[in-house]
Amino acid sequence: MNKVARNVLCPCGSGKKYKHCCGNNVISIHKLVDQEVEQHMHDFIRYAAFEHESFLYQHTKSYINQKERDEDVLMIFRFFISVWVMFFKKDMRGMTILDYYLSTIRKHHVRPSVLSILASWKEAFPSFVQIDHMDGSFAFGTDLVIGETKQIKLLDEHIDYDLEVGQVITGIFVPHGQYNTCFSTFFPIPIVLSNAVRHVVQEHWEQCNNDRQQWIEQYPYIFQQSLSISFIDTEELSPKHQEVLTILEQKANIGDRSVLDTARIIWRQYCRAKNPNIRKPEVYAAALHYLLIETVLEEEWMSQKQLAEMYGISVSTLSKRMDDLYIALEDLDVLLEEQIDALAEALGGDDEWDEWSDDDWDEWGDDWDDEDIFEVCEDCDEEE
Repeated sequence: MNKVARNVLCPCGSGKKYKHCCGNNVISIHKLVDQEVEQHMHDFIRYAAFEHESFLYQHTKSYINQKERDEDVLMIFRFFISVWVMFFKKDMRGMTILDYYLSTIRKHHVRPSVLSILASWKEAFPSFVQIDHMDGSFAFGTDLVIGETKQIKLLDEHIDYDLEVGQVITGIFVPHGQYNTCFSTFFPIPIVLSNAVRHVVQEHWEQCNNDRQQWIEQYPYIFQQSLSISFIDTEELSPKHQEVLTILEQKANIGDRSVLDTARIIWRQYCRAKNPNIRKPEVYAAALHYLLIETVLEEEWMSQKQLAEMYGISVSTLSKRMDDLYIALEDLDVLLEEQIDALAEALGGDDEWDEWSDDDWDEWGDDWDDEDIFEVCEDCDEEE
């Protein structure tokens, strides 16, 4: 920042001399602006929760998956989709909650630089950004939706975000002067799932015909999908166990990433339960492939004989491994079924979402206080 003469008007726009305003404070004008913008983020959430409670409740509720029972998933999803509603859902008058909030701000109580940033929030865009470089409180990355380079300023310097190069974050990105920032917080996706999420994002962007408005409307479903993928167990497989999934991808030629994610869930759970000593990975890859055919790839039916020929194994060996896999799956923890149901439901983005019971939502409504809302934000930044 260039040095400002003490007797000139303060660049913050207060109308006071610099020596009697920002020059009389140890904190820089940039930090002051960041703090005030961050405070407006908090104020906006409180305003939405109390002044537009019914609107926010009804529209957030419409995106909740009734079958989702993981409390962590529900807590995170409710918060981020509530923020999405605040920015993008219009009422009968064509107004968003953001429009109403901006209309309540008394201009003479807000620094011009802060007011300019708040007004620019109308350019908000929900997206996914892959981190290319970190420098203190700045993250530089590539927007996976529109392909642009983003310079993201992380406003809360007291939080150790612990982001890795190559990791993907998602949330509502808003302008912040010459930078961008995440509104309130972001959701960090485990780095081992970056490739899977990138594929999902780019596939949906194409389905939206590269149209920003269509993308914005579809974001709740896309976020739910990425959230479900992120809660797949990310424990590292041994090289031999990983080879089974690699062979499956090569041989099966499955274009739908969601099907491969389902196979990954099943295989990780099986390896944890049985820790198989694998001599020929093609056998297990073929068994997994046949399991997928019987569950999610029914339209691509193949006989065990055809599948055995594809993987270069005998039918009897495939049949034996299939029996082993089914027996093991019957003994797996109920978590497997919950994970697969959550993933399958999330991937059905075009289906209508069932509504939660009133009891579920009454419990959520009781949590609409400021501390609980921001407890969610803090939890999102922890490593899953």
